[in-house]
Amino acid sequence: MKISLSDGSLVQVSISKKTMKNIRLRVCRDGRVCVSAPYGTAESRIYEFVNSKKGWIESHIRNFQKAENTNTVQFLGSEYSFEVVKDRRTGVALNGNSITVFCTDPEKHKEVVESWWKQQAAETFAGYVDKWYPLVCGDDGRKPVVKVRKMQTLWGSCTSKERTIRLNYYLMCASAECIEYVVLHELIHLVHPNHGPEFRAFLVEHMPDWKERKTKLEQECSGLRMV
Repeated sequence: MKISLSDGSLVQVSISKKTMKNIRLRVCRDGRVCVSAPYGTAESRIYEFVNSKKGWIESHIRNFQKAENTNTVQFLGSEYSFEVVKDRRTGVALNGNSITVFCTDPEKHKEVVESWWKQQAAETFAGYVDKWYPLVCGDDGRKPVVKVRKMQTLWGSCTSKERTIRLNYYLMCASAECIEYVVLHELIHLVHPNHGPEFRAFLVEHMPDWKERKTKLEQECSGLRMV
């Protein structure tokens, strides 16, 4: 399927059918539009849905194109200038509004950044787990295993039976309060596996501004610039 944007350009839309309740739409960094839809959804319904999101799609494509032409990176909700320096040292330095990557081979700087980024993510996520876990699970001392994963469509997921929480690597692009919301959301699933009334009641009671945080997360990470 292809759709025509306001400038007359055509965008390829790839469609996959899955076991799910609603249609999901995402824009890939290479400009492709990907749609996931429940089995049995008519092509006409999918086309109508995608067409209704043209403005959103164009906004994401513009943001991706803009990000590719700048030497900045988004980290914890703020933009930092980004520089790679050839050096005998290997590591990442965050100073003021700049991130500097030191490595012997600049061509391999992404490996250095990824290692540093995962460490930052693990420490940040663990801090929020330590803060909220006692409130969510009481005296239960079985803290979940928290894993940092690169995910395309989810900010986090929880397998309550295995007591495992997976948090998106790219969540570190968002502000602290947005990260905290996602961590709490997944922790609650240890007790309430679905999004039923009990889940929502707990979230509203302990984080009344969760909707604002969720909206901010979506806004901050629209076409975000990542390393």
